[in-house]
Amino acid sequence: MSEQHLPATVARRPDAITWMFGLDKPTLTDRPQRWGVMPTFRFWNRLDTAKYQIAPLAAGLALAALFSKLASPLLAGLLGVLSLVIVLPMIFALTLLPLGLFERWLRREIKTRRALPPAE
Repeated sequence: MSEQHLPATVARRPDAITWMFGLDKPTLTDRPQRWGVMPTFRFWNRLDTAKYQIAPLAAGLALAALFSKLASPLLAGLLGVLSLVIVLPMIFALTLLPLGLFERWLRREIKTRRALPPAE
């Protein structure tokens, strides 16, 4: 019986974005992103992606603070206490919007990088 050797494959070193964000991990995209822009907490619950939440959440908090500063007095003057029904969900949504958009971008990067042919 002759031994047949398989051709050696050269292991491709991941580029910086793939390595930093763990884009080669298969479980990042096993569940779809809800409503297209809302972050999925299963995606961000991993250690390799959790460390990148700070900047988008800080941007979201700044956006929510700006909205609260500008819109709350106007809505409070028009609607009174009923304005809280509008303002609080908007503040919550604006806080999570940058994180959701960042996740959307990462998911698109994962999809395009998996579709690329392997390097030779």
